[in-house]
Formats: sequence, structure tokens, C-alpha cells
Amino acid sequence: MKSQFPGWHNGLGALQWFVYMLVYSIPIPIVIGGLFHLPAAEIEGVMQRTFLVSGLATILQGTLGHRRPIIDGPAGIWLSVFVILGDMAMRSHGDPSATLSLLTGGMILAGVLLLLISRVAHRIAVWFTPLVTGSFMLLLSFQLGGVFLKGMLGAGHGPLTSGHTLSALLAFAVFVFVLGLTVWGAGWWKSYAVLIGIAVGWLAFACLGQAESAASDVVWFRLPDVFVWGLPHLDVGMAVAVVPLILMVLASTMAATDSMDHVLEKKAGADPRHVFRSTAVSGVTHVLSALFATVGIVPLGGSAGYVRMTGQKRMAPFLAGGLIMACLAFMPAIIRFLTTMPAQVAYAVELAAFVPMIGLGVRAILREPMTERRLLILGVAMMIGTAILFLPAETFSEAPAIVQYIAGNGLLVGVLLALVLERLWKEKAEEEPAQKKTAS
Repeated sequence: MKSQFPGWHNGLGALQWFVYMLVYSIPIPIVIGGLFHLPAAEIEGVMQRTFLVSGLATILQGTLGHRRPIIDGPAGIWLSVFVILGDMAMRSHGDPSATLSLLTGGMILAGVLLLLISRVAHRIAVWFTPLVTGSFMLLLSFQLGGVFLKGMLGAGHGPLTSGHTLSALLAFAVFVFVLGLTVWGAGWWKSYAVLIGIAVGWLAFACLGQAESAASDVVWFRLPDVFVWGLPHLDVGMAVAVVPLILMVLASTMAATDSMDHVLEKKAGADPRHVFRSTAVSGVTHVLSALFATVGIVPLGGSAGYVRMTGQKRMAPFLAGGLIMACLAFMPAIIRFLTTMPAQVAYAVELAAFVPMIGLGVRAILREPMTERRLLILGVAMMIGTAILFLPAETFSEAPAIVQYIAGNGLLVGVLLALVLERLWKEKAEEEPAQKKTAS
């Protein structure tokens, strides 16, 4: 069937890649809008600009950067910084626009630093051992898994015992349905599980009166605005916090490419310049993210789980999906319609797509022998990183801004702990006893 109708198959593949990028990008503007109390029109604007930068970054990375089928989208690490700063601004009755312009400055600085270090990024890449990248994938899955589960339950819109119970049950049904297609489906059903799940879930929500209708008073073409959040500025806290943040961007890229190479059965080191190229492109996309006022865009590690789940490994439909995403940014009427997709369907599909990410993280960690040293490093990173996720939002509210930016982010703290311990605690201390036993 595939060989007889390659155009049809590529078209469906491009559509599914586009939908996968779409469902990953839609929730973030809604979260940012609610956090900073943005009007509905501005939330749609954030969504429009997110689509544009995500599509452009996906094409740039796929053709000039790492050259793998890894989509670019809003970074979980940057989203957590937005959440921390937004919470700080709201609790101190600060000006949200000033906070957003500070974030714009931080993303520009991150982009410039990524461009500057791109030539030596391959030397930094050796820091991201299988233990570090595996820890990153696990912590990212735990952090985003909590976000997706809250979204499926409708957290923030009333208790589960209210009218949200039906939509929560529907969301879990979509989650189980997509997982079922990926495990027991075959051929077309397995390859397009995400697309089928969204279509069935959206239809079910609409039939049961749980979906919204789109307004008709919108224009069909509009250019995205620039510097909507004001001209960028920086403070000392943000300037210092950007340094560990760009390490997390590199960790995200390394984890995404490493896990994708494992899925594609691609030899490690077959393309050594991809670190330089992908880091440089990430610098450009961070500047674009600041210019178009959206959350920082990075390669998403969940793409490997998606490819493993669907078997979609071809670059042509992948790049076509990115192009559709970028072109969609100029069509506000379609964006208005897409925003009516039940958010709980998007959360459910994303949670299903992230399930394989856990396995990829475990496989990455087990790529090297689990010595006592590595077990202890993993335990410290996972324990502290996940524990921070459960701390109340006000835990670090009285601490300096730099402490709030870093200490309140479980993903950042956990991965930094794994990275530092891997660098400072050398394997030599473990090898000496083994050598003595061999000699005796």
C-alpha cells in the first residue's frame, strides 16, 4: 500500500507530524495567558507566534541543524522559568509586562551565548553522559507528566466531583485508546495513532457537548507582531540564571538526538558536527523566540517516543509538517478554530506520547554498567529533582531572585546535580579495588 500511494502516505505522515507539533504547542500559550492574565486576543497571538517559531525551528534543525526527525517546540525548562517569574510577579503585585520583557531579554542572552559556544559545544557535549541524559529524560517526563495529568483532570477549573468528571473520563479514554493503538494496532492504525486519537477524542467531546465552537469574526491573514512584550531588558539574577539554563538547553538537545539515534538505530558519532550545527540553530531559534514573544523553542525529547510509537522515521513528511506549522501562523481564522480543540484531548495525547520516554531514559542510563557510584548519583539527582516538584510554590518566595529561578526548578536542579557529580566524582575511585582483586 505504501509503495502504491507514496504521495498519500507522505501527506498523511506530514499531517500527523503537524498535528503532533500542534498539540504540543497549543497548551503552552494557554498556560502563559492564564499565568499573566493575558486577554483572549493576546493568547491567540502567543499561539500564532509559537506556531511560527516552532515550524521554522523544526525546518532549520531538520535541514541545517541535527538533521533528525525531532520537532522543536516550547521548552519545558523555559516554561518553568515563566511559571516561577509569573508567580513572583502576581504575588508581589508586580507589572506582568515588565516580567515578560525580562524573559525576552533572558532568551536573547541565551541565544547569543548558544551561538558563541556552538564551536566548542562538542567539548561540552561530553559532559552529558548516558546517566545525565537519562536523568534529564526521566525528570522531564515526570515534570511534564504531572502537567499533562493535571490538564486531563481539568485542574484549576473546579473539583473533579463537579461537571468536569465527564471530560476527565473522556480524556483518560483517549489516553488508553492511543496507547492501545500503539501496542496492539498494526500498519496504518499504529502509524497514525496520534492523529486518530485526536480525531476520535475531539469528536467524542463534541458529541457529548464538551467542546467549544469557533467564533466567525476573525480575519484570514495576519502577519505576526514582534516584541509584543516590550523591548527586552535584563537584571543580574536573570543574566546569571541563563548560564545553567543554556546547559539545560544543551542537555535537552543531547537527550533528544541521543534517544532518536537509538530509535533510528543510528551509530553514535556518525555525524559529529551535529552538536555544533544544532547548538548554533538553537541560538537562532532562541533569538526568534524573543523577537516573536513566545516561550523559548528547543528540540523536544518526546519526538523519539513518538517515532518509536508510530514508526514515522522519514524526513520528507517531517519537514512538510514543519512547513504546514509555520504557514498556519499567518491564518488567524484557522488558529481560532484549532483553539477550540478540547485541551484535555491534547493533554491526553501528549501523556500517551511521553510514556515511551520513560523507557528511553532507562535505556540511556543502562547503557553503562550501574556501579555503586552511578546508582548513588542517579538516586541523588532523582530524589532531589522530583522532591522539588512537590514543594509549595511559595517555598522560595523570600529568597533572592536567582535562587528562585534555579532552586524552584526540579528539572534544572536534578540534572545539574547529575552533571556536577559525574564530573567531580571520578570513576577511578571504583576501579582501584577491582585492579587490586585482579592482581591478587
